[in-house]
Amino acid sequence: MRFGLFSIVVLLPLGLLFANEPLSYCSMNRVCVEFEPNRNGVDVFFQNKIATNVTETSISVNALYKNMKSSVPLPLVTILKGKKRIKLFHLKTIHRRKKFSYKIHYKWILGNYHVAHNSSYIYELPFDSKLKVRVFQAYHGKKSHSGDNRYSIDFGLKEDDMILAARPGIVIDTEEKNSEGGFDPKYKQSANFVKILHDDGTIAEYAHLRYMGVVVKRGQNVDTGTFLGYAGSTGYSEGPHLHFEVYQPTKTLRKKTIPTKFRTQISEGEILSEGDLVWRRESGFPLEKKLVDPEGIYLCENSEVNEVSLCNQNVFSKPKPILITLPILRPDLYTFQLYLRKKDSNILYEYTWDSKKEDWWTSFMIPIQDFQEPLDGEWNLTVSVNHITQKKIEFQVTSLK
Repeated sequence: MRFGLFSIVVLLPLGLLFANEPLSYCSMNRVCVEFEPNRNGVDVFFQNKIATNVTETSISVNALYKNMKSSVPLPLVTILKGKKRIKLFHLKTIHRRKKFSYKIHYKWILGNYHVAHNSSYIYELPFDSKLKVRVFQAYHGKKSHSGDNRYSIDFGLKEDDMILAARPGIVIDTEEKNSEGGFDPKYKQSANFVKILHDDGTIAEYAHLRYMGVVVKRGQNVDTGTFLGYAGSTGYSEGPHLHFEVYQPTKTLRKKTIPTKFRTQISEGEILSEGDLVWRRESGFPLEKKLVDPEGIYLCENSEVNEVSLCNQNVFSKPKPILITLPILRPDLYTFQLYLRKKDSNILYEYTWDSKKEDWWTSFMIPIQDFQEPLDGEWNLTVSVNHITQKKIEFQVTSLK
């Protein structure tokens, strides 16, 4: 989130009121103040130099001064519209033959504090439809989603995963030149990002993009699904992910993040929770009714494999337990059942266990070495959750001699 807090102190004798060049200072190379001395005092101008025609910037300005008088009551809270340079007030010298001084404080935030979010809007997930992504941190997350960031979401994208627009709008700010990151407050201003203005005046921020990983430009119109850039880990970040939030400014120029609903594979509009496994549902596809991800259920004979996706086996040749992994879609308390039968056999092996509420996935070691019949041959495995069938798997055990 880009905002600024800036102070300028000027102490001048009368003669410098007629300087040829105005004094100018900028906050974060974006919102700048300029002073134009004249016969009666000094005019104070502000400008958002990176703004598009539709950008609105909420700004609060205050001043401490001696031997001067402001033309407007201070502090002043107002809106800068677009990129136009605007005179906000004049500081008039009271006694022209005496010294005068003024100290300017200002802070700013992109957006208009008068707007209101369209709470009925349903957002698309901000990543490619081919990806299945965990919510690493949701609303009120203990790691960093408190205070102004309390309604932010961290999606577990990997480095270079594609980030897509979750809602149409206009790109009003970007940053891609930062290369540093880490879970240290010193990196809070080092995140690369894209900010998009929506038609209701709210702003979406997509943050922690990789170095030079932004592919859109300021002023560009984007639709839902427009490619914005690549995931990374710049800024205040433990590792690659996408930080997503929708916000509007408050009158005190704080950032008010807003709860948003997303269309997912299991819902037409839901508030996401930490640990949820989500993906984009293609148009025309029915809602997913499963409690686990059937495509993510794997069998493996090596329980030490780091990536469960490498555990996708259907032929086994060692008399060791078979590991089954099951990704849970929405972490909760579930009862899992496995029903295992050898083809053309009447013997049924049944196993049951429970998950914990915080589990994102669960696993079980099937003790095939304890079976009371020859292992060679074809086997059928049925996976159920809360006695609802999730997937049927066929696998083969070859000669163990």
